[in-house]
Amino acid sequence: MRSFIVGLDPGEGSRLARLSSAIGFPIGVLPSLEVLGAELTRPGAGRALVLLADPSLTREASRLAAAHGEAAFVVVLADTIHPDDYKALVRTGAGEWVQWGSCDVELPEVVRRFATPIHGGTGGSIVTFAPSKGGVGNTSLVAEVGVLLSGQKAAGGLAAARIAVLDLNFQGGTLADTLAIEPRFDLAEIAGRPERLDEQLTEVFSSRYADKLDVFAPPPRPVMLDDIAPNLIFTFLDTIGPRYDLVLVDLPSPALGWTETLIDGSDAVVVTGIATVPGLRRLCDRLSQLDGLSGPARCLAVVNQAETDLMGRFVRRAEVDRLLGGRDNILVRRDCASMEMAANAGQPLMETAPDGRLGRDIRRVAKWIEAVAARPARLAKESAA
Repeated sequence: MRSFIVGLDPGEGSRLARLSSAIGFPIGVLPSLEVLGAELTRPGAGRALVLLADPSLTREASRLAAAHGEAAFVVVLADTIHPDDYKALVRTGAGEWVQWGSCDVELPEVVRRFATPIHGGTGGSIVTFAPSKGGVGNTSLVAEVGVLLSGQKAAGGLAAARIAVLDLNFQGGTLADTLAIEPRFDLAEIAGRPERLDEQLTEVFSSRYADKLDVFAPPPRPVMLDDIAPNLIFTFLDTIGPRYDLVLVDLPSPALGWTETLIDGSDAVVVTGIATVPGLRRLCDRLSQLDGLSGPARCLAVVNQAETDLMGRFVRRAEVDRLLGGRDNILVRRDCASMEMAANAGQPLMETAPDGRLGRDIRRVAKWIEAVAARPARLAKESAA
């Protein structure tokens, strides 16, 4: 296997050449993509690691990876990269982004994955829950859906699947309290040292809730969000992805630097809001923001705490449908008594009152997610056969 550097000043070129040689890749510095193309198409040349270190080549990276994915793995070396460019690159299955500040650590890991690929249809689906504002019940919904899907015993769908719930609310996450588990997901502990992420450390970070449900919940201690670099989060997702059939991600309500990239890389997104006039406006605004991304193909709006009449029918169903303009949406009723009982018992509602009306609403959300997650798993099995 070979390694090529394209578009780099002599100082950084020498640095990468030394690193590449230490990893065990013969190095070559090429002046342009045209020369690189000739090298990649040369008969019998073997696979190549391509390092693009010129900002002007960032948008060419995904095209290059898509065209030569069987013969090359493309790495963009840059301090920042546009979310659309990153998503397009990763979706090729033959590309990655590495920041200059951490390339000495991350590039060897990329090389290891390139030499022994772990993808190929074995990774789990990622469904991200994105709150339109604080206090909309996003974490509770993630927890309930995770417990419900992991407890299925019937054949088909995601039955017998391994599920992970990942809480990225590093400042004040409540997932551990909701499920009454010990929070162990202390990602700040390895800030700046993603090379420490291995199978053993992943086990340390996880809290087993049930036989098929693992939870990654941060401990309640102050964390500077700047200490949690985007690459650390994405490296962690890459690490746990092959271990699970489905990963449910609980996003914080503030939009952070990595939020859009994570949503872009998800298989589906569930946007949560509440059924007040201001809450519905914020929900619509959040959905419009996602429309501006290339985004996941599937998106569901969930309206929490929706008012019902004496017959259990949603009072504002028609208004919600009108405001959301025909988008996929599910209303989840307000049932303070059931939620309070579950909270006081230290158990999810899907264990204390799974057959109540609120439980049936949550079951509809779970079925939507099950359909999204089961489709790629089925296709992977069919291709393997």
